[in-house]
Amino acid sequence: MFEKLFKNLFNRCAVCGKVGSPDDGTLIIAHGVYMCRECLGAETSQPKTKTGKSKHGWNELVSPRDFESFIGQEPIKSELNTILRATKKHGIPVQHVLFSGNFGLGKTTLANIFASMVGKYSYVTAVNIRDEQDFPKTQVVVVDEVHTIRDEEWLLTIMDKGEQTILGATTTAGTLSGPLRSRFVSLVLEPYSVEELQRMVVGAAKNLKYDCPDYVSYEVARRGKTVARIALFLFKRIYDRIILSDTPVTPELLNEWFEGMQIDADGLDNADRAYIGCLSDRPTGIQNLSAMTGMDRVTIEESVEPYLLTHGFVKRTPRGRILGDREVIGVWK
Repeated sequence: MFEKLFKNLFNRCAVCGKVGSPDDGTLIIAHGVYMCRECLGAETSQPKTKTGKSKHGWNELVSPRDFESFIGQEPIKSELNTILRATKKHGIPVQHVLFSGNFGLGKTTLANIFASMVGKYSYVTAVNIRDEQDFPKTQVVVVDEVHTIRDEEWLLTIMDKGEQTILGATTTAGTLSGPLRSRFVSLVLEPYSVEELQRMVVGAAKNLKYDCPDYVSYEVARRGKTVARIALFLFKRIYDRIILSDTPVTPELLNEWFEGMQIDADGLDNADRAYIGCLSDRPTGIQNLSAMTGMDRVTIEESVEPYLLTHGFVKRTPRGRILGDREVIGVWK
């Protein structure tokens, strides 16, 4: 029954789309999907590239590879596991999923992990896709920055066919058209707690064979602005100083490093302080803030404001932004 209903899942190569049949041997099960012999041969014959001294880049060292090592976002991981288990039971292809939320929370990482659990997948950035000819033919396609898709009609057609699963990632789900957004199961990633960020830092340190003291992981995590990417890159900057230091890392030395980096105990940097310095009790519009700080509107709204707004440094009013009730605790010239 299911083979008739979802014929293209059973008679087409998930990589190149070539039509064939498992019965005559032109298609072979590999990685949980059907592949033709040519694609399977090309994949297995790929030469392994030799690297230099560093076998792994920073992102590879700190990026989780499965749900177990992905810290936080428990409700979303639970929902994705439910979708996957149900799919295996009823045989219907996985529905399209949209991962949204502020930058640096792990939308693309989570999408890639889920995609790898579903089957053979590809990763693309929407801005590089012009039409259906540019779109990968794999069983699952992770589309990053899906809100930047130029012409969505062809994507809607692909999604409606049901032959491929589309996993979208975006920081601005509200800018997607109604027809496109309605075709996704929408999952919104939430900011992380200090405890979750501390666990991420400890995990990154473990991958680097560094026994990270609790006060180091905590001081980095509390400055991580509830964002995984910020906390991990901040740890990278601290780790650089650790391996170059001739003395043990003390709390005093750690604080000296943060002061040298001009990052206060709340994680605010010079860009944050420049933004806050433009505000008063009188509302200031976003265009004026952009002109005064030299930052474009998108950077302000997506990178600078989320943490400042949610933690009381800034308030948004109908007429513009004003100072919040929380004071900046550290300023360096």
